[in-house]
Amino acid sequence: MLNKIPDDNKSGRNLRFLVIAATVSSLGGFLFGYDNIVISGAIGYLTKSFNLDAAGVGWAAGCALVGCLVGSAGSGWLADRIGLKKSLAICAVCFAGSSIGVFFTYSLNQFVFWRILGGVGIGAASILAPMYIAEIAPTKMRGRLVTLYQLGIVLGILSAVFVNMLIQRCGTEAWNQAIGWKWMFMAGTLPALLFAAVIVVALESPRWLMKVGRQVEGLSVLTRINGETIAREEFAGIKESLVAEETKFSEIFTSGFGRALFIGIVLAGLTQTSGITAVFSYLPSIFEAAGARTGDAFFQSVLVSAINLVFTLVALWLVDKAGRRTLLLTGICIQVLAFSAVGLFYFLGGWSIGVLVGVMAFVAGHAIGNGVVCWVLLAEIFPTKVRGRAMSVATTSLWIFAFLSNLIFPVMQNAVGNHGSFWFFAFMAVVNLFFVLLMVPETRGHSLEDIEKIFIKK
Repeated sequence: MLNKIPDDNKSGRNLRFLVIAATVSSLGGFLFGYDNIVISGAIGYLTKSFNLDAAGVGWAAGCALVGCLVGSAGSGWLADRIGLKKSLAICAVCFAGSSIGVFFTYSLNQFVFWRILGGVGIGAASILAPMYIAEIAPTKMRGRLVTLYQLGIVLGILSAVFVNMLIQRCGTEAWNQAIGWKWMFMAGTLPALLFAAVIVVALESPRWLMKVGRQVEGLSVLTRINGETIAREEFAGIKESLVAEETKFSEIFTSGFGRALFIGIVLAGLTQTSGITAVFSYLPSIFEAAGARTGDAFFQSVLVSAINLVFTLVALWLVDKAGRRTLLLTGICIQVLAFSAVGLFYFLGGWSIGVLVGVMAFVAGHAIGNGVVCWVLLAEIFPTKVRGRAMSVATTSLWIFAFLSNLIFPVMQNAVGNHGSFWFFAFMAVVNLFFVLLMVPETRGHSLEDIEKIFIKK
């Protein structure tokens, strides 16, 4: 029965299905970036609107990350049961509902509720979108296609800060404080609806189909993506992997896969302890603290996000050429140097251009290192049978530290100053550097099944 493939697949691979799959992953990343960073433009006006202190500012900026924790923790379990396609559709509902809900909110509690709902979508998409494209992409293209998810994130970030700047310039200070900041969130409704529409015509993950016993459908999807010859090779490799992985999820903590889980958890957490989410969440405020005017601070935020996009494109070109580990080490070194300099500029009394250049360099380092490679590795290093739940465990670490960095950043600024805050982030980047040197292997050029064998042997 498996030898019979529908006639429309005999002609070979169909790039249309691969383009649709890549679009789903990219839009998932776009909404991740937009919903996560749109707060950067709104937080100043939101603070005045709700009369928040430093702790309140941290909570308002970071509350969505509580939803991220819930979404990341539950998405793997959900994907293992209903599939990646339906799980991504639920993310689209969360994104759209949050954007509309925030627009009609009139209290901090209402705002927090809708932001947490959006956070559930962000957290779930942070796992499901890269996992989806990793499971459906041909082996030779997987690194670049997974990187398209990160490209989607940076385009979402750039769109968020650009939309924030446009809206901020549409009215007076009073208008922005009353309603302008709400439009910053409402603008995210359109890409959320587009995301939902593309999911409808997308294919399900072939690995998930085979895992739940739908072998013919899995082979059909592989054929549409890869062509018949390669599809049968992929099919055999996945089938062998699934047979070898018939085990309880709890064994991933103690078996040969325990090392992969440890690397995933620590690497995901360390991407945040160097301050990337906190920086993007407070971008205009960071530049205002260095002496920039409000309008200039919003424009500088756009410049930083543009640099993020440019160097993500560089990483997209290099990830399957230079390798994951090389990009990680290079990017983290840049981060250490950049934030050490930013801390020095603040310590010397503030120099807005120096702070801008330092933050741009930091973001460039993150883009070619942790920003791209972390997601690629998380989508690669876990066995197919438990990939969803294992990614949930690892990505939950990312959201815990992202939440903590957002929550404590304004408090830390009050306690140790801007210079101390950035020097702390630089120190944590050094910790990240040594972890990669000692623990992270190179996975470039290996199939997902071969990567599993690497960790079992280790």
